[in-house]
Amino acid sequence: MNKKSLYINMPKKIYIRTFGCQMSLRDSEFVAGLLLDDGFTLANSIAGADIILFNSCSVRKHAEDRLISNISDLKLLKKKRPDIVIGLMGCTAQAYKDKILDRLPILDFSCGPGNESDIPKIIKDIMENRCGIVATDKINDKRPEIFPEYRQDRFRAYVSIGEGCNNFCSYCIVPYTRGRERFREIKDILKEVKDLAKRGFKEIMLLGQNVNSYMNPSRNLTAYSSKPTAKKSDFVRLLEALNAVKGIERIRFMTSHPKDASADLFKAMRDLEKVCEHLHLPLQAGSNRILKLMNRGYSAEKYLKLAGEYKKYVPEGSITTDIIVGFPSETREDFGNTVKMVEGVGFDGAYMFKYSPRPPAKSVKLKDDVGQKEKEDRLNILLNLQREISLNRNKLLNGKAVEVLVCDLHKKDNNVLTGRTRTNKVVVLGGSSDMISKFVNVKIESVTPHALRGRIV
Repeated sequence: MNKKSLYINMPKKIYIRTFGCQMSLRDSEFVAGLLLDDGFTLANSIAGADIILFNSCSVRKHAEDRLISNISDLKLLKKKRPDIVIGLMGCTAQAYKDKILDRLPILDFSCGPGNESDIPKIIKDIMENRCGIVATDKINDKRPEIFPEYRQDRFRAYVSIGEGCNNFCSYCIVPYTRGRERFREIKDILKEVKDLAKRGFKEIMLLGQNVNSYMNPSRNLTAYSSKPTAKKSDFVRLLEALNAVKGIERIRFMTSHPKDASADLFKAMRDLEKVCEHLHLPLQAGSNRILKLMNRGYSAEKYLKLAGEYKKYVPEGSITTDIIVGFPSETREDFGNTVKMVEGVGFDGAYMFKYSPRPPAKSVKLKDDVGQKEKEDRLNILLNLQREISLNRNKLLNGKAVEVLVCDLHKKDNNVLTGRTRTNKVVVLGGSSDMISKFVNVKIESVTPHALRGRIV
């Protein structure tokens, strides 16, 4: 029997587990699509899979620790079924390269984000030769314009507009695991979105490490603006082009970097009817000294000004953020400035984390001198404060009717649905599964810090 027939007859069921951000989720979806096009099928669980892939973000140590634990739990399965293929993809694979195979010997391969198009071939080579493979050499390569038809959702879709980062925030390893900024042509993004619209997708989420630093590689922009002579950022022109795509009804994006955000973006969010009124604008810290150590490129005052401009142009919009507590040398005064910023801006929601060193990010050279208990205490102070602010922000919607895209059945009750407002707030409402993917108007009758509850009107 030759190698080709071995590959044809090899096991075909795949299972992918993802830890991390929306970019990681999109990468998993992309790889699943490639494998489905190559004849594989999706397994419902790890137990029913012949190929098990883990995709992990490496920005936070907690996510990485969970990943290591989950892979280690498969030792017994691998012993019972030595022919299964277990692979690691994503930022953690890129960060550790071949070292991760030494740490986790049950892994058959490690594949960085730039090499993910090669995963079908990698699996084929492993099945034929039972050899360990490390594929991390394409970190700065532009990805091919390949779009498998498979999407995890049937009416909402992630659309990557670029990859990599040039900012080198001192705590962040993304420039080392995803490489330098590389953006797609507007024409290629448009082609993908138009195809999604034809297939019935209603909402898209534009993804990038920093979407508002987007630059069209060919610099050909005049065809993509309602006012070609106006001075606008390439990202605003992209939003204008996508806003004109028939069938797409909502456009979201993340993440925006404060150093590149501007009033022009906020005006576009106000004026383009399909662009949703939700801005995710990571603050990270409210102390200018800490922001400088983080190499964030803006001051607390600049951030406050941006938040004020956003609320001026998009008064009904929501704003969410990221915050790190316990960065090296963060004093109680520094932390107090972060608390004041959270109070002053009034975020609708926030992702908050304790600082952890992430080599090779530059902050590992700084002494991690804020104790774990102090980090926990500061985090809890902010979490409690943000719950109160989120609750008060949500209370403003009590009694109002909002447009909701119904997304799914509630996990605990099939007579209850969940959906999202344009401002990206979770809404719980009564209904049946045939309402999923539909837009409905919902009157809000009660709220919590994390969700709204209402009835269709």
